[in-house]
Amino acid sequence: MPKNKVLIPLNQSALSRKIFSHVEKFISASENDLILFYITKPPKGASFGEPEPGAGHILKPGIEPKGPTTHPIFASQQEDSIKAHVEAELLPISHHLRQLGYDVSIVVDFSKDPVDEILSTIKQRNISLVAMSTRARVGVTRFFFHSIADRLARKANIPVLLAPPSEK
Repeated sequence: MPKNKVLIPLNQSALSRKIFSHVEKFISASENDLILFYITKPPKGASFGEPEPGAGHILKPGIEPKGPTTHPIFASQQEDSIKAHVEAELLPISHHLRQLGYDVSIVVDFSKDPVDEILSTIKQRNISLVAMSTRARVGVTRFFFHSIADRLARKANIPVLLAPPSEK
């Protein structure tokens, strides 16, 4: 019998990692595969510094002067760097979960709208459950500041395990 797939959305916050104690407590390793789904905004690319006009270029007669150009860093290069950094950062967590018997994979994704990307991933990967931490806002603050967890819980057509921050 195939295992269930549990998607665990993560970001740079320490809060997003609070879900792991709940995963260990409520989700059995023998029946579930874990997908650590790190989501962040897409990079835009960049360049190194400003061109240096006095870099000593020798112009030939009749050729339009060209100054030195900046060295571009493409968005795809930034994505590769971010992916490598995230995988290294999640290595201790994934190693610990594997020692407990879980099959763990790490997926790094770039999106301006995390909820839409998570919903798309649920469909594409046939996810059975989403498990994530929430800020646990209540009352007026919840009304004005809908969190990603709230929006996801309302839109997802599968169970969503939301874990509030601990009182520690």
